[in-house]
This record gives sequence, structure tokens and C-alpha cells, in this order.
Amino acid sequence: MMPRKRMVKVVLSAEQKEILEELSKRLGTSESETLRMALMDYAKELSPMTERVRKQTLKGLKSDSDSAQSTI
Repeated sequence: MMPRKRMVKVVLSAEQKEILEELSKRLGTSESETLRMALMDYAKELSPMTERVRKQTLKGLKSDSDSAQSTI
């Protein structure tokens, strides 16, 4: 059974619409498929960045905790 897709309405500026049309034409895909691919590519880019930020935050919290304990 295929997962059900949800419909989403997107409002684009004239410039964004032109870019979408050009990308779709170059890729040979529909505008909807182009938007889906762009969304997933962006999400993949954010994932490692989010992980890096999370690790830095945890590292910062740990060093703050260590500093607080050493002064007690």
C-alpha cells in the first residue's frame, strides 16, 4: 500500500515561480515533484547541522556543569 500524500498550497512570488518553472523544465519533473525534491534536499542539509548544534550545546552544558561543580 502506497503512503498517502497530502495536498499543500504554496504562495510564490513571481520570481520564485519563474525559478520553479525553470528548475522543473531542466529536471524534467513536475513543479510539485521539484518542490518535494527541494524540501527533502534541504531537510538532509539541516540534519547534520542540527546534530552539530546539538552536540555543541551539550558540550557547552557539560562544561558549565563541570565549572559549577569545581567551585563547590
